[in-house]
Amino acid sequence: MKNWKKALSLCLAAAILSPGTLASAEYADYEASDVYVASEEAAVYTGTDEWPVTVWNYTCSTGDTSTWAQAGYYFNALMQESTDGAVMVNVYAADQLTNGSQTDGIQALMDGATIQVSMHSNLIYANFDTRFNVVSLPYLFEDYDDVDAAMAGEGGEALKEVLAEYGLVCEGIGENGFRQITNSKKAITTVSDLADIKMRICSNDLCAEVYSEWGCDATVMNWSETYTALQQGTVDGEENPETAIASNSVQDVQDYISLWNAYYDCLFFCINQSAYDQFTDEQKAVIDENAAKAVAYQIAINRENVEELVAEWTESGAMEVTTLDEIDSDSFKEACSGAEDWYISQLTANGMSEEEAQATSTPSRRRSNCRVTGNR
Repeated sequence: MKNWKKALSLCLAAAILSPGTLASAEYADYEASDVYVASEEAAVYTGTDEWPVTVWNYTCSTGDTSTWAQAGYYFNALMQESTDGAVMVNVYAADQLTNGSQTDGIQALMDGATIQVSMHSNLIYANFDTRFNVVSLPYLFEDYDDVDAAMAGEGGEALKEVLAEYGLVCEGIGENGFRQITNSKKAITTVSDLADIKMRICSNDLCAEVYSEWGCDATVMNWSETYTALQQGTVDGEENPETAIASNSVQDVQDYISLWNAYYDCLFFCINQSAYDQFTDEQKAVIDENAAKAVAYQIAINRENVEELVAEWTESGAMEVTTLDEIDSDSFKEACSGAEDWYISQLTANGMSEEEAQATSTPSRRRSNCRVTGNR
């Protein structure tokens, strides 16, 4: 996973405006534990300038019990500890401030007036630039070791650097996870099983392309609308990591889950640049440290929760669990082989040379020699 600078090339169209604040929101606190105690873990401020009284609004796509929201709650607790309450971070889960729209949530972060901090998926960021899709190419990652090598290395740094060029301070890369597939009809074990499934997918062109190649009837729908659509039978299934599934109680309206690990998405913990720049360098160092701890917290509890949820669903029978070794992964890989050519066409359409696009997207190179380059 060395040298992701070409494969993780991306850019965002962003407006950098002065942040505003809203009235304080009511929210639950993070789940304190022996390891994550804000009063002990909060960054220590050593500067002499007083902290400006600040209210930031944090948003994420998933519900307030999700690990995404928990990262926001923990960040708030850390910031209040570090600043003696001068800086507060209100958490608005499920993209409440943009009526459940994930893309509008990111745009609002870029604008900075109503949202100053957020945690959103690379798949939703790809609505602004298709190169964010590189993280979620099918079967790019085999396991968490692959993911960690990429995100903690040059690939992750390249993502942060490019986000910074467009008015977003990326404080860390969190984890949504491997997106598993649920439905109400049958166990999904091979690509032909998708033929008669109406599937909810997120707003993302790569997902739409890949599900089309898999022969699945896929429809875009905001996450906030998905539970009702599943309950009413408007769609048969959806695809999301285990923690997102549980935070929206999807297991209550679905009968089957297939743990296929077909593709992965990360989360960008970003702060609006203008909101960030109101602070001194010493204060920014505190924000950086607390944000990094919030991201590490989110990844840790996310992975712990995945193991617990799968065990719980298996034991309770809430959903019939089909494990990876029961799935014909080759059938899915073969059926979506056209995703490579599609991705190359998107890269070249956005300014990357054919040679660069080919180098970034070749399966044999994706794991060993991926770099970020090119322009939108």
